[in-house]
Amino acid sequence: MGKILCSGILFFLAFSFGYAAEIIQRFDTNGDGQIDQWEYYVGEELVRLEADHNQDGKVDHRVWYEAGKPQKAEFDTSGDGKVNQREWYDRQGEVQKVEMDKDGDGKLEHTLWYGPSKTLLRIEVDQNGDGHIDQWHRYQNGRLVEVVLDSDYNGQPDQWLQYQEEKITVAKIDSKGDGKVDRITHYDPQGRIVQIWENLDAQGNPRHRLFYNAGVLNRGEFDTNADGKIDQWLFYDTQGNLVRAEYDQNGDGQPDQWEYFAKGSKEPYKVERDTNWDGKPDAIWEKQP
Repeated sequence: MGKILCSGILFFLAFSFGYAAEIIQRFDTNGDGQIDQWEYYVGEELVRLEADHNQDGKVDHRVWYEAGKPQKAEFDTSGDGKVNQREWYDRQGEVQKVEMDKDGDGKLEHTLWYGPSKTLLRIEVDQNGDGHIDQWHRYQNGRLVEVVLDSDYNGQPDQWLQYQEEKITVAKIDSKGDGKVDRITHYDPQGRIVQIWENLDAQGNPRHRLFYNAGVLNRGEFDTNADGKIDQWLFYDTQGNLVRAEYDQNGDGQPDQWEYFAKGSKEPYKVERDTNWDGKPDAIWEKQP
C-alpha cells in the first residue's frame, strides 16, 4: 500500500440523524504525488474502495464491501469513462458473476458465471447487442463442454456444439429454423470430420450419411425415397473425388446399377445394370474413347 497522504471524516449531518460517520482514507499508491486510491470506512469496517488505476485523474475502479468481503465491483478498463465490467461476489467474497463489454459499445454483452474457487460454469453472450442472449457456453471442471448458438437471432437456438478436452466432437444444426436438428457432424480428436448425418426423420435417424477418412469424404449412403432403406451409395478416392455410384432401383436393398467416374468428371464413363435382379450386371454401357 502506498503512503497515506490524508484522511477525512464525512459526518452526514454530524450524527444528528443517527447515521454512522464515513471515514475516508486517501492513498498515493505509486508515489507520484497524486491521490489514486480512496478507502471508505464505517467505524473500522471497509465499505467501499475507489481507485484511479491509469492515473488519468478519474476513478476507474470501484468495489463495495460487506463484513470485509467484496460484494460488487465496477471497472472502466478502457479509460473512456464508462463501466465495461461488473462483478458480483458471494458472502465469502468469491466472484460469482462477471458482466463485460468486449466490443466497446457500452453494453455488457458477455456474462460469466462462476462456482467455488472461481471455477467457470458458463458464459452467456448477446452477440448482436439486441438485449437477448444468443450464445451459451457451458463448462465442467473449468473446461468447455458445450456451446449453444442462436445464429439467426430469432430467440431460438439452432446450433449445439459438444466438446471434449476443449475440442469439438459433435455439432448439431437446425438449418431450417423449425426447432428440429437436421444435420449432425461428428469429429475425431484432431477436429477432423468423421461422419455427417443429414435429413433426419422424426425419430432422429439420418436418411443421408457421409463418411470421412482423415477428414476427406470417403463414402455416402442415401435413402432417397424415405422408406428407411439405403438405395444409393457413393464412393470416393483418397482425394475426395467420386469414383463409383451404386443404386437400388427396385427397393430390395441391393444395388442393381453401377456407375464409374474418371477423376474430376461428373458424368460416368461406364454404366452397368442388373435388369433381371439376380445381382449381376447384364447390361453395360461404356463411353467410347
